[in-house]
Amino acid sequence: MSGSGGGGYVPPQRAKFDCDNGQVITTLSSVDLIVLKKLAVGVILEVEIGGNESLVVIDADGEIVGSIVHPSTSDIIECIKKGNHYEAEIVEINYPACKVKIKSIK
Repeated sequence: MSGSGGGGYVPPQRAKFDCDNGQVITTLSSVDLIVLKKLAVGVILEVEIGGNESLVVIDADGEIVGSIVHPSTSDIIECIKKGNHYEAEIVEINYPACKVKIKSIK
């Protein structure tokens, strides 16, 4: 029989994002609803470093759809600076939210 020893919960240490094989599924922040209305599930967006070292997703017209705020954001930015490239596939749109899957472009 297992049980609690009464100790506090210690969350596991976050693993560093794998530049080559890591994937992140997250909801975009600061979504531009005008740009989002032109998009659909399955659309592939570009992931780039924006102003102030932020991570943004951009549509085919070069417009910013939104930004990525995730525990792995700083790791992904470092990977991009080292020459890796990423795409964000729209997996769900539930206005005004947009969920994307970020993965490396091989």
